[in-house]
Amino acid sequence: MKLLLYLPQIILTLVAIFVIVRCFISLFSMRPAGKPKAVLINKDSGKKLAISTYETSLGRAKSSDIQLASTLASRSHAVISRRKKGWFITDTESKTGTFVNGEQTEGAIRIYHGDVIGIGGVEYTFIAPHASREESEAPVRAANTAVRGGLINLATDYEYPIQGGRLTIGRNENCDVVIDDITVSRLHAVVQYTDEGWVVTDNESKAGVGVNGYRVHGSEPLADGDRIMINTHSFLFRDGTAPERRGARG
Repeated sequence: MKLLLYLPQIILTLVAIFVIVRCFISLFSMRPAGKPKAVLINKDSGKKLAISTYETSLGRAKSSDIQLASTLASRSHAVISRRKKGWFITDTESKTGTFVNGEQTEGAIRIYHGDVIGIGGVEYTFIAPHASREESEAPVRAANTAVRGGLINLATDYEYPIQGGRLTIGRNENCDVVIDDITVSRLHAVVQYTDEGWVVTDNESKAGVGVNGYRVHGSEPLADGDRIMINTHSFLFRDGTAPERRGARG
């Protein structure tokens, strides 16, 4: 009978011990990760972004583990994760895609030390010395050096080949097409090949982007022969993937 009298107290004591143990487990599982496990280095600015957990989200949203400033990046753009087999990056249905060594990714793609990751028109070098590629391993996504298109500067007739399906335009010296004009933004626009074909995207530039005389709002599809205006600078787009050059749209 005495045992029955003390039974509620015993149960409460056991519950309290259980809660305390769970709290300690949770506390230690959420402890700081310590030294970065890997680093992303912005190829334009040199800024380093530390990857300190085994799963790191990247995007424009404030809730992302690494918040990206590029307006071409989606709110939830990609996730970099470390698994038993190595490091992987997964595109989370972003609008502009995720690229590894110039190739657009599909699903989870394994990445290695030194790989170049393209997100939202910005390229990052992935640094993780412990994740070096073995000599016998071929790159998961080798850089695509085949020319798939080009831009012709109509003032100089100089042609800029689009390699790897992506080309950046702006005042920054690291852009593929550098325009030395104070009215041109540092990263003004991006021309890239997507699942729907070629598009040009205005990176919220001050002077704007035009296609065949019309102002671009966000992204605009491109056809062979289209004329792209970067403020007062005019370029002719050539689609290297098209079987025939059809000329500009009306």
